[in-house]
Amino acid sequence: MILLLLACSAPPPAPPPAPPGPCAVMAAPAPGPLAADRERHADDPFAIAETFIREARISGDPGFYTLAESAADCALERTPAHAAAQELRIHLLIQFHHFAEAEVAARALVNTNDTWLTHALLGDALMEQGKLDAAGETYQRAMDLRPGLAMYDRVGWLRWLWGDTEGAIEMQKLAVAAGNPGDPEPLAWALVRLGWLHALAGKPAPELDEALKLVPDYKPALFALGRVRLHAGAADAAVALRAAGPTVEAVRARAELDPTASVEAVRSQDPRGYACWLAERDPAAAVVLLTEEWKERQDAVTQMALAYARFRAGEDASADARSALATGIVEPRVLLQGGLILNDPALLARAAASGPGLLPSERKLLR
Repeated sequence: MILLLLACSAPPPAPPPAPPGPCAVMAAPAPGPLAADRERHADDPFAIAETFIREARISGDPGFYTLAESAADCALERTPAHAAAQELRIHLLIQFHHFAEAEVAARALVNTNDTWLTHALLGDALMEQGKLDAAGETYQRAMDLRPGLAMYDRVGWLRWLWGDTEGAIEMQKLAVAAGNPGDPEPLAWALVRLGWLHALAGKPAPELDEALKLVPDYKPALFALGRVRLHAGAADAAVALRAAGPTVEAVRARAELDPTASVEAVRSQDPRGYACWLAERDPAAAVVLLTEEWKERQDAVTQMALAYARFRAGEDASADARSALATGIVEPRVLLQGGLILNDPALLARAAASGPGLLPSERKLLR
Protein backbone atom coordinates (compact mmCIF):
# COMPACT_ATOMS: atom_id res chain seq x y z
CA MET A 1 0.00 0.00 0.00
CA ILE A 2 2.81 2.40 0.87
CA LEU A 3 4.50 1.63 -2.44
CA LEU A 4 1.24 2.30 -4.28
CA LEU A 5 0.84 5.70 -2.59
CA LEU A 6 4.39 6.62 -3.42
CA ALA A 7 3.89 5.63 -7.02
CA CYS A 8 0.74 7.75 -7.32
CA SER A 9 2.08 10.86 -5.57
CA ALA A 10 3.01 13.81 -7.78
CA PRO A 11 6.68 14.74 -8.06
CA PRO A 12 7.68 17.94 -6.28
CA PRO A 13 7.44 21.04 -8.47
CA ALA A 14 10.63 22.10 -10.14
CA PRO A 15 12.20 25.22 -8.59
CA PRO A 16 11.69 28.37 -10.63
CA PRO A 17 14.59 29.23 -12.89
CA ALA A 18 17.07 31.67 -11.43
CA PRO A 19 16.77 35.17 -12.91
CA PRO A 20 19.48 35.99 -15.43
CA GLY A 21 22.51 37.80 -14.07
CA PRO A 22 23.45 41.30 -15.18
CA CYS A 23 25.94 40.05 -17.78
CA ALA A 24 23.26 37.86 -19.38
CA VAL A 25 20.78 40.75 -19.44
CA MET A 26 23.41 43.00 -20.99
CA ALA A 27 24.20 40.44 -23.72
CA ALA A 28 20.57 39.91 -24.76
CA PRO A 29 19.74 41.45 -28.15
CA ALA A 30 18.17 44.90 -27.81
CA PRO A 31 17.20 47.15 -30.70
CA GLY A 32 18.27 50.75 -30.49
CA PRO A 33 19.86 53.60 -32.46
CA LEU A 34 23.36 52.54 -31.37
CA ALA A 35 22.94 48.76 -31.46
CA ALA A 36 25.83 48.45 -33.92
CA ASP A 37 28.12 50.30 -31.50
CA ARG A 38 27.16 47.89 -28.74
CA GLU A 39 27.97 44.92 -30.92
CA ARG A 40 31.46 46.29 -31.52
CA HIS A 41 32.02 46.37 -27.74
CA ALA A 42 30.53 42.95 -27.01
CA ASP A 43 33.29 42.06 -24.52
CA ASP A 44 33.38 45.43 -22.72
CA PRO A 45 30.37 45.87 -20.38
CA PHE A 46 31.47 49.36 -19.36
CA ALA A 47 31.52 50.55 -22.98
CA ILE A 48 28.12 48.93 -23.51
CA ALA A 49 26.74 50.74 -20.44
CA GLU A 50 28.02 54.07 -21.79
CA THR A 51 26.39 53.32 -25.14
CA PHE A 52 23.05 52.49 -23.52
CA ILE A 53 23.16 55.85 -21.72
CA ARG A 54 23.82 57.67 -24.99
CA GLU A 55 20.85 55.82 -26.51
CA ALA A 56 18.65 56.93 -23.61
CA ARG A 57 19.62 60.55 -24.16
CA ILE A 58 19.21 60.42 -27.94
CA SER A 59 15.94 58.48 -28.01
CA GLY A 60 14.28 59.80 -24.86
CA ASP A 61 13.50 56.19 -23.88
CA PRO A 62 14.32 55.66 -20.17
CA GLY A 63 14.32 51.89 -20.71
CA PHE A 64 17.88 52.21 -21.98
CA TYR A 65 18.92 53.39 -18.51
CA THR A 66 17.68 50.08 -17.09
CA LEU A 67 19.78 48.21 -19.65
CA ALA A 68 22.74 50.45 -18.80
CA GLU A 69 22.31 49.46 -15.15
CA SER A 70 22.71 45.77 -16.04
CA ALA A 71 25.82 46.51 -18.09
CA ALA A 72 27.34 48.61 -15.29
CA ASP A 73 26.58 45.88 -12.75
CA CYS A 74 28.24 43.36 -15.09
CA ALA A 75 31.35 45.56 -15.28
CA LEU A 76 31.46 45.80 -11.47
CA GLU A 77 30.85 42.07 -11.11
CA ARG A 78 33.96 41.44 -13.20
CA THR A 79 36.03 44.29 -11.71
CA PRO A 80 34.61 45.50 -8.36
CA ALA A 81 37.16 48.34 -8.12
CA HIS A 82 36.25 49.74 -11.57
CA ALA A 83 36.03 53.43 -10.63
CA ALA A 84 34.55 54.58 -13.93
CA ALA A 85 31.81 51.94 -13.65
CA GLN A 86 31.12 53.13 -10.10
CA GLU A 87 30.73 56.69 -11.41
CA LEU A 88 28.38 55.43 -14.09
CA ARG A 89 26.37 53.55 -11.46
CA ILE A 90 25.97 56.79 -9.46
CA HIS A 91 24.81 58.57 -12.62
CA LEU A 92 22.15 55.89 -13.04
CA LEU A 93 21.01 56.24 -9.43
CA ILE A 94 20.39 59.91 -10.20
CA GLN A 95 18.46 59.03 -13.36
CA PHE A 96 16.29 56.69 -11.27
CA HIS A 97 15.74 59.52 -8.73
CA HIS A 98 17.56 57.74 -5.89
CA PHE A 99 19.27 60.98 -4.95
CA ALA A 100 20.11 60.29 -1.30
CA GLU A 101 21.61 56.91 -2.24
CA ALA A 102 23.59 58.57 -5.02
CA GLU A 103 24.95 61.16 -2.57
CA VAL A 104 26.15 58.44 -0.19
CA ALA A 105 27.81 56.49 -3.01
CA ALA A 106 29.46 59.61 -4.46
CA ARG A 107 30.81 60.71 -1.08
CA ALA A 108 32.32 57.26 -0.58
CA LEU A 109 33.86 57.22 -4.05
CA VAL A 110 35.28 60.73 -3.93
CA ASN A 111 37.61 59.68 -1.10
CA THR A 112 39.44 57.28 -3.43
CA ASN A 113 38.60 58.70 -6.84
CA ASP A 114 39.22 62.46 -6.82
CA THR A 115 38.05 63.11 -10.39
CA TRP A 116 35.98 65.92 -11.82
CA LEU A 117 33.18 63.51 -12.70
CA THR A 118 32.86 62.06 -9.19
CA HIS A 119 32.58 65.61 -7.80
CA ALA A 120 30.13 66.54 -10.56
CA LEU A 121 27.92 63.56 -9.76
CA LEU A 122 28.00 64.40 -6.07
CA GLY A 123 26.93 67.92 -7.00
CA ASP A 124 24.09 66.54 -9.11
CA ALA A 125 22.78 64.45 -6.21
CA LEU A 126 23.00 67.45 -3.86
CA MET A 127 21.30 69.80 -6.32
CA GLU A 128 18.38 67.42 -6.89
CA GLN A 129 17.84 67.32 -3.12
CA GLY A 130 17.71 71.09 -2.90
CA LYS A 131 21.14 71.43 -1.26
CA LEU A 132 22.12 74.19 -3.66
CA ASP A 133 24.95 75.81 -1.71
CA ALA A 134 26.67 72.46 -1.14
CA ALA A 135 26.14 71.61 -4.81
CA GLY A 136 27.79 74.89 -5.80
CA GLU A 137 30.86 74.15 -3.70
CA THR A 138 31.13 70.66 -5.16
CA TYR A 139 30.66 71.89 -8.71
CA GLN A 140 33.45 74.42 -8.15
CA ARG A 141 35.83 71.59 -7.24
CA ALA A 142 34.82 69.74 -10.40
CA MET A 143 35.26 72.92 -12.45
CA ASP A 144 38.74 73.43 -11.01
CA LEU A 145 39.67 69.90 -12.08
CA ARG A 146 38.23 70.12 -15.60
CA PRO A 147 36.31 73.10 -16.96
CA GLY A 148 34.27 72.37 -20.07
CA LEU A 149 30.82 71.87 -21.49
CA ALA A 150 29.63 69.40 -18.85
CA MET A 151 30.48 71.71 -15.97
CA TYR A 152 29.39 74.96 -17.62
CA ASP A 153 26.02 73.33 -18.28
CA ARG A 154 25.67 72.15 -14.67
CA VAL A 155 26.64 75.52 -13.20
CA GLY A 156 24.29 77.25 -15.64
CA TRP A 157 21.36 75.19 -14.39
CA LEU A 158 22.36 75.79 -10.79
CA ARG A 159 22.35 79.55 -11.42
CA TRP A 160 18.87 79.20 -12.93
CA LEU A 161 17.69 77.45 -9.79
CA TRP A 162 19.18 80.29 -7.75
CA GLY A 163 17.17 82.77 -9.83
CA ASP A 164 20.19 84.19 -11.68
CA THR A 165 18.78 84.13 -15.21
CA GLU A 166 21.51 86.24 -16.79
CA GLY A 167 24.20 84.15 -15.10
CA ALA A 168 22.53 80.98 -16.34
CA ILE A 169 22.49 82.26 -19.94
CA GLU A 170 26.13 83.31 -19.64
CA MET A 171 27.18 79.82 -18.50
CA GLN A 172 25.11 78.11 -21.21
CA LYS A 173 26.83 80.25 -23.83
CA LEU A 174 30.16 79.03 -22.47
CA ALA A 175 28.88 75.46 -22.62
CA VAL A 176 27.92 75.87 -26.28
CA ALA A 177 31.26 77.49 -27.10
CA ALA A 178 33.07 74.55 -25.47
CA GLY A 179 31.06 72.00 -27.46
CA ASN A 180 32.51 69.76 -30.15
CA PRO A 181 30.40 68.97 -33.25
CA GLY A 182 32.31 65.68 -33.42
CA ASP A 183 30.50 64.73 -30.19
CA PRO A 184 27.12 66.17 -31.15
CA GLU A 185 24.73 65.07 -28.39
CA PRO A 186 26.26 67.02 -25.47
CA LEU A 187 26.48 70.10 -27.68
CA ALA A 188 22.85 69.63 -28.76
CA TRP A 189 21.84 69.43 -25.08
CA ALA A 190 23.65 72.69 -24.29
CA LEU A 191 21.99 74.37 -27.28
CA VAL A 192 18.55 73.25 -26.09
CA ARG A 193 19.20 74.62 -22.60
CA LEU A 194 20.37 77.95 -24.03
CA GLY A 195 17.45 78.13 -26.47
CA TRP A 196 14.92 77.44 -23.73
CA LEU A 197 16.38 80.14 -21.49
CA HIS A 198 16.21 82.60 -24.40
CA ALA A 199 12.58 81.62 -25.07
CA LEU A 200 11.64 82.16 -21.42
CA ALA A 201 13.20 85.61 -21.63
CA GLY A 202 11.06 86.45 -24.67
CA LYS A 203 13.96 86.24 -27.11
CA PRO A 204 14.33 84.21 -30.34
CA ALA A 205 15.61 80.68 -29.78
CA PRO A 206 17.43 79.60 -32.99
CA GLU A 207 19.51 77.24 -30.85
CA LEU A 208 16.64 74.73 -30.87
CA ASP A 209 16.84 74.35 -34.65
CA GLU A 210 20.63 74.20 -34.44
CA ALA A 211 20.34 71.30 -31.99
CA LEU A 212 18.08 69.41 -34.42
CA LYS A 213 20.60 69.92 -37.21
CA LEU A 214 23.29 68.37 -35.01
CA VAL A 215 21.11 65.49 -33.78
CA PRO A 216 18.05 64.95 -36.00
CA ASP A 217 14.92 63.94 -34.07
CA TYR A 218 16.57 64.99 -30.79
CA LYS A 219 13.81 64.59 -28.20
CA PRO A 220 14.74 67.45 -25.82
CA ALA A 221 14.93 69.87 -28.76
CA LEU A 222 11.60 68.69 -30.15
CA PHE A 223 9.96 69.13 -26.75
CA ALA A 224 11.29 72.67 -26.29
CA LEU A 225 10.35 73.57 -29.87
CA GLY A 226 6.87 72.12 -29.33
CA ARG A 227 6.40 74.24 -26.21
CA VAL A 228 7.52 77.38 -28.05
CA ARG A 229 5.15 76.63 -30.93
CA LEU A 230 2.30 75.79 -28.53
CA HIS A 231 2.71 79.19 -26.87
CA ALA A 232 2.74 80.90 -30.27
CA GLY A 233 -0.42 79.05 -31.32
CA ALA A 234 1.35 77.36 -34.25
CA ALA A 235 -0.60 74.60 -35.98
CA ASP A 236 2.35 72.18 -35.98
CA ALA A 237 2.96 72.30 -32.20
CA ALA A 238 1.33 68.91 -31.66
CA VAL A 239 3.59 67.32 -34.29
CA ALA A 240 6.74 68.38 -32.45
CA LEU A 241 5.31 67.37 -29.08
CA ARG A 242 4.26 63.96 -30.35
CA ALA A 243 7.75 63.42 -31.79
CA ALA A 244 9.26 64.44 -28.43
CA GLY A 245 8.27 61.05 -27.01
CA PRO A 246 6.08 59.71 -24.19
CA THR A 247 7.33 61.86 -21.31
CA VAL A 248 4.89 63.32 -18.81
CA GLU A 249 5.67 66.92 -19.77
CA ALA A 250 5.48 66.26 -23.52
CA VAL A 251 2.18 64.38 -23.25
CA ARG A 252 0.80 66.98 -20.86
CA ALA A 253 1.63 69.73 -23.36
CA ARG A 254 0.20 67.72 -26.26
CA ALA A 255 -3.02 67.15 -24.29
CA GLU A 256 -3.62 70.90 -24.56
CA LEU A 257 -4.35 70.26 -28.25
CA ASP A 258 -5.17 66.56 -28.43
CA PRO A 259 -7.80 65.22 -25.99
CA THR A 260 -6.70 61.64 -26.74
CA ALA A 261 -3.24 62.26 -25.22
CA SER A 262 -3.19 60.39 -21.88
CA VAL A 263 -0.95 61.75 -19.13
CA GLU A 264 -2.14 58.89 -16.94
CA ALA A 265 -0.57 56.37 -19.34
CA VAL A 266 2.94 57.79 -18.79
CA ARG A 267 2.68 58.59 -15.07
CA SER A 268 5.55 56.28 -14.05
CA GLN A 269 7.99 58.18 -16.25
CA ASP A 270 7.96 61.24 -13.95
CA PRO A 271 5.97 60.95 -10.69
CA ARG A 272 6.47 64.60 -9.77
CA GLY A 273 5.39 65.89 -13.16
CA TYR A 274 2.38 63.60 -13.11
CA ALA A 275 1.44 64.76 -9.60
CA CYS A 276 1.61 68.41 -10.74
CA TRP A 277 -0.88 67.60 -13.49
CA LEU A 278 -3.00 65.61 -11.04
CA ALA A 279 -3.18 68.47 -8.53
CA GLU A 280 -5.86 70.21 -10.63
CA ARG A 281 -7.91 67.00 -10.89
CA ASP A 282 -7.40 65.01 -7.67
CA PRO A 283 -5.39 67.12 -5.21
CA ALA A 284 -5.62 64.57 -2.38
CA ALA A 285 -4.00 61.90 -4.57
CA ALA A 286 -1.38 64.42 -5.70
CA VAL A 287 -0.53 65.17 -2.05
CA VAL A 288 0.13 61.46 -1.43
CA LEU A 289 2.44 61.18 -4.46
CA LEU A 290 4.32 64.39 -3.73
CA THR A 291 4.77 63.51 -0.06
CA GLU A 292 6.62 60.39 -1.23
CA GLU A 293 8.62 62.43 -3.76
CA TRP A 294 9.56 64.91 -1.03
CA LYS A 295 11.39 62.13 0.80
CA GLU A 296 13.87 61.96 -2.09
CA ARG A 297 13.79 65.50 -3.54
CA GLN A 298 13.69 68.32 -1.01
CA ASP A 299 14.13 71.05 -3.60
CA ALA A 300 12.09 74.18 -4.29
CA VAL A 301 10.17 72.71 -7.24
CA THR A 302 9.00 69.69 -5.23
CA GLN A 303 8.26 71.80 -2.16
CA MET A 304 6.09 74.19 -4.16
CA ALA A 305 4.36 71.35 -6.01
CA LEU A 306 3.45 69.73 -2.70
CA ALA A 307 2.34 73.07 -1.27
CA TYR A 308 0.12 73.68 -4.29
CA ALA A 309 -1.48 70.23 -4.09
CA ARG A 310 -2.21 70.86 -0.40
CA PHE A 311 -3.60 74.30 -1.27
CA ARG A 312 -5.90 72.75 -3.88
CA ALA A 313 -6.97 70.22 -1.24
CA GLY A 314 -8.07 73.09 1.00
CA GLU A 315 -5.07 73.29 3.33
CA ASP A 316 -3.01 76.33 4.32
CA ALA A 317 0.32 75.87 2.52
CA SER A 318 1.52 79.47 2.58
CA ALA A 319 4.56 78.80 4.80
CA ASP A 320 5.89 76.10 2.46
CA ALA A 321 5.24 78.32 -0.57
CA ARG A 322 7.27 81.15 0.97
CA SER A 323 10.04 78.71 1.86
CA ALA A 324 10.29 77.48 -1.73
CA LEU A 325 10.31 81.02 -3.12
CA ALA A 326 13.04 82.06 -0.67
CA THR A 327 15.56 80.11 -2.77
CA GLY A 328 15.13 82.74 -5.49
CA ILE A 329 13.78 80.23 -8.00
CA VAL A 330 12.25 81.70 -11.16
CA GLU A 331 10.75 78.54 -12.68
CA PRO A 332 7.45 79.77 -14.22
CA ARG A 333 5.26 76.99 -12.81
CA VAL A 334 6.68 77.59 -9.33
CA LEU A 335 5.92 81.32 -9.62
CA LEU A 336 2.39 80.53 -10.79
CA GLN A 337 1.72 78.08 -7.96
CA GLY A 338 3.24 80.43 -5.38
CA GLY A 339 1.22 83.37 -6.69
CA LEU A 340 -2.01 81.40 -6.45
CA ILE A 341 -1.28 80.10 -2.94
CA LEU A 342 -0.25 83.52 -1.62
CA ASN A 343 -2.68 85.53 -3.78
CA ASP A 344 0.30 87.59 -4.93
CA PRO A 345 -0.27 89.59 -8.16
CA ALA A 346 3.44 90.31 -8.53
CA LEU A 347 4.33 86.62 -8.62
CA LEU A 348 1.53 85.95 -11.09
CA ALA A 349 2.75 88.78 -13.32
CA ARG A 350 6.26 87.29 -13.34
CA ALA A 351 4.84 83.89 -14.25
CA ALA A 352 2.76 85.46 -17.04
CA ALA A 353 5.88 87.06 -18.52
CA SER A 354 7.61 83.70 -19.00
CA GLY A 355 6.47 83.10 -22.58
CA PRO A 356 6.33 79.34 -23.24
CA GLY A 357 7.10 78.58 -19.59
CA LEU A 358 3.37 78.12 -18.86
CA LEU A 359 0.93 75.90 -20.71
CA PRO A 360 -2.26 77.48 -22.07
CA SER A 361 -4.31 75.77 -19.35
CA GLU A 362 -1.97 77.20 -16.71
CA ARG A 363 -2.37 80.68 -18.17
CA LYS A 364 -6.11 80.34 -17.66
CA LEU A 365 -5.41 80.05 -13.92
CA LEU A 366 -3.91 83.55 -14.01
CA ARG A 367 -7.37 84.95 -14.58
